[in-house]
Amino acid sequence: MSNHARTAIRAVLLGAGALALPTTGLAQALSEIVVTARKTEESLQDVPISISAFSAEQIREQGLRDMADISAFTPGFSFERQNRFGAQGGTSRPVIRGQSQILGESNVAVFIDGLQFSDSILSFPFDLVDRVEVIKGPQAALFGRATFAGAINLVTKRPTNEFENQVSVTVADYSQYEGNFLSRGPLIEDRLFYMAHVRYYDFGGFYRNSLDNQRVGNEESKNFNGALEFRPTDEFTARLSLGLGRDDDGAVASTLQNRFENNCFLDVRQQYYCGEVRTDLPITQNLDLFGDDIGIDRESRRVALFLEWATDNFTITSNSGYTNVDQTYGYDVDLTANSTALGGNFNRIAVSDRTEKSSELIVQSSAEQRVRWLGGVYYYNSRRDFREDRLNGNTVDEGEARIDNVAIFGSVSMNLTDAVSASLELRYAEDKIGNNNPVARPTAPLFENKFTSTSPRLTVDWALSDDVLLYASYAQGNKPGFINANPLLPPEFVTADEEKSDNFEIGVKSTFNQGRTLVNAAVYTIDWDKQQLTSNVIVPTGPISIVTNAGRTRVSGFELEATNAFTDNFTAGLGFSYDDAKFRQLDDPEAEALFGDPSVRGKQTPNSPKTQANLFGRYEFDLGAGLNAFVRADYAYTSRKYAQIFNLAHTGDKNIINLRAGLQRDNWTVSAWVNNLTDDRTPSLVIRFLDFENPLPIGDSNRTSPFVRAFQVPKAAKRQFGLTFTYGF
Repeated sequence: MSNHARTAIRAVLLGAGALALPTTGLAQALSEIVVTARKTEESLQDVPISISAFSAEQIREQGLRDMADISAFTPGFSFERQNRFGAQGGTSRPVIRGQSQILGESNVAVFIDGLQFSDSILSFPFDLVDRVEVIKGPQAALFGRATFAGAINLVTKRPTNEFENQVSVTVADYSQYEGNFLSRGPLIEDRLFYMAHVRYYDFGGFYRNSLDNQRVGNEESKNFNGALEFRPTDEFTARLSLGLGRDDDGAVASTLQNRFENNCFLDVRQQYYCGEVRTDLPITQNLDLFGDDIGIDRESRRVALFLEWATDNFTITSNSGYTNVDQTYGYDVDLTANSTALGGNFNRIAVSDRTEKSSELIVQSSAEQRVRWLGGVYYYNSRRDFREDRLNGNTVDEGEARIDNVAIFGSVSMNLTDAVSASLELRYAEDKIGNNNPVARPTAPLFENKFTSTSPRLTVDWALSDDVLLYASYAQGNKPGFINANPLLPPEFVTADEEKSDNFEIGVKSTFNQGRTLVNAAVYTIDWDKQQLTSNVIVPTGPISIVTNAGRTRVSGFELEATNAFTDNFTAGLGFSYDDAKFRQLDDPEAEALFGDPSVRGKQTPNSPKTQANLFGRYEFDLGAGLNAFVRADYAYTSRKYAQIFNLAHTGDKNIINLRAGLQRDNWTVSAWVNNLTDDRTPSLVIRFLDFENPLPIGDSNRTSPFVRAFQVPKAAKRQFGLTFTYGF
């Protein structure tokens, strides 16, 4: 890389670490360089992995509020938002490179400072985030379990040896208010440092319920995060972090497209809807039945301890964490005015309590050696109690879901020549997946399965010059099996097998034009076996969705990210991805009823867009007297997502335009913004469901159930105007 580019990169990194505001177009073009995807700090352009990264400056200036916003501007990455929680109150499920699922454990794990966080990340305060890394492709070798398709790592702001304070306030229409305060500095100069962050967020919601005119989609969050970092010597660092969060959200802003909209396969048992779902339907929910229990009430607690001992020849690090999330979620499942559907069985309060513990110990050599090595051991433990209290007096207790994971892992990298390097990463893991339910299984409460896996990744990279890096990699992905914990299920539907994949990738990372132009691209194929998808099982209380195994899936894709500083004042960039993710072997009984053939070979995976694209342009100009102004435009395109494996009902294509303009001086910025300028109402996903309010009689051989297909449609964010002020001192 040229000296000019290296100087700019160092300036950007120092500026980001000091909470500095953006300075020039060149700095914007080269922002977000250092990543930790291989468990050590490296330049983004030197890492032979496809990574999209966002710095704190970019997050702040672009107005990115959560992971759903990040996904709109990340090629090959999709993240659903349904009132800040996934469908029916569970964890949102990221999709990378078309590897989607509907129920079950996510194919993409989210980490906070390298520690897995399995609950919803959507209310995590982004003013605390120093960097977001979206790492694509299986990352089990170094990141561990649940990284079947990729990993997302949020790196928080650390304590510093210089006093820094920052206040951020946002006011927007639809009664949105947010305030953040972050302070960090030394308690004992050069030895003991602190960081403290508090946040309050309140949002009134874009929509109202048609039955009682109550607001839905309303949100409230309170957060506190703190850290102490101790450096008694130059070689040793200890950092203790704490995070507390409280979310109090209203009813989900979703509607139901009922059976009267069905327009295809009307002569089959459950009928269907073909095409883009309607977005203009009213929200109809029985909110008064729940009282104060409607929506999300969540408390989260997070503690982490990081230890590092660094010498000239090797570094030893330990990273351990504890997370606990308590949640109640009251929701009107059927989304209709009928409060007695199936005897009131669909007005529910879900109660869950999840605890996660993990610890990792790594020993690694100096990065300056010709042969570099890393070795580590890992332990992960998760316990989640879950039950549903129905408002008709019934309770379904799914017991305690249990995960115990132990692993050993390592990597070896070697400079084969001055320009060519090779690395081998390998992880051996044992997963014990279980469910303990004394209520449903009093004589034998614990049901458990054990899975073992070996996950390798082999990478070869070739530095054609200081500015161009070519790489090729092969990786195996493995995702443990799953237990369907509902006690009403017959035994043959309780377990699903583990998933496996073979991943091949070729990529290039390049910097041109004296560091003003950056182009990164990758092509890849994924052969995916035993994909975990959903199916329906009918039990006496009604249908239950379960996780089951599909056959085989093939993904072929391409990603591109490019940024260019045309002048010191004007920067523009683009991103693009194409994921052809199709089933190669999968039979489904409903497909046979619809098409006369059980095979869905050639259909696209559900809830995953085939194409994503984004563009941005930023212009900055000097007003004199130390005052700068900037204008920025961002555009994001997401192609349709199908509700299910049949590729019939879909979201339609989504086009979002965001505009921002601001003034900035050395220590403050004020910006006016509009999100979703064209007021695009395309939903983020569509959920296949049933119409419980309008059953049909069972009168012929084709109709064995009175319930006909309907589709849940989360309402999209409307056009919104706002103002953000940031002051550092």
